[in-house]
Amino acid sequence: MKNGGICGMPTDTVYVLVAACNRPDAVVKAYKVKKQAEDRPMSMWISSIKQLEPVRHLLSPLLLDFMEAAWPSSISMVIPRGPWMDIFGLGDAAKHIGTPQSIAIRNPDCAVATHLINLVGPIAVTSANPTGEADTTHHNQVYAKLGKKVEGVLCDGPSPENIASTVVDCTKIETGQIGFFRVGLIPKSRVLEIFEEVRNRHRQEHTNHAFEHDLPPPDTPSEESSGVVDTAPTEEGTEDSTSFTTSPEQSSDEENEL
Repeated sequence: MKNGGICGMPTDTVYVLVAACNRPDAVVKAYKVKKQAEDRPMSMWISSIKQLEPVRHLLSPLLLDFMEAAWPSSISMVIPRGPWMDIFGLGDAAKHIGTPQSIAIRNPDCAVATHLINLVGPIAVTSANPTGEADTTHHNQVYAKLGKKVEGVLCDGPSPENIASTVVDCTKIETGQIGFFRVGLIPKSRVLEIFEEVRNRHRQEHTNHAFEHDLPPPDTPSEESSGVVDTAPTEEGTEDSTSFTTSPEQSSDEENEL
């Protein structure tokens, strides 16, 4: 894959056909081998949210927190495309991933897959079967369907599931809403439960942050002050500065519950 090859790869659902995003020639080759239908574009997969670190400042904080809470899993998120995609080295091949408005991105819950993505960086992904045919659920099927058109297949026997991922519409997540393009392995109720917990945490943090700004500065006496004022600024991390914010311990517990 580092040399521009494409290969079949196991996942937490069915087998897929993959190419390294930093090899645009490979992405184009995978697109052509698959004979991709225009209404079913390729997606982008990462091994962890750490691979988005270079573009973190360009993405929605709510979206990033939702990703951290929901992944790794069989949840694909459709997000707005933008300049952030340029950093992955796709070049002109970026047109084969997603639509002009959005792309699907996923962090699979599969150790074999994430290890490979760790080695080659973010990957362009499509299902390992010609468009219109059934999903591929064993490495032998990848050989049978794609044969010499691929440089190799990472073999892991039968797929753990024969159901595709759940595809969530996150293009308008900043409005506090998500939608569903396809309900697959992960139930809709579970996705909504995860999102609701993340959204509520954001609302609480926003409320607490606004409340902090409404407080009088620590070195300014209030009307009820006795007239003796300590003008030393409150240090970050003291009881005063954290009394209206969520503590690190609370945040950790909430994330574990997800």
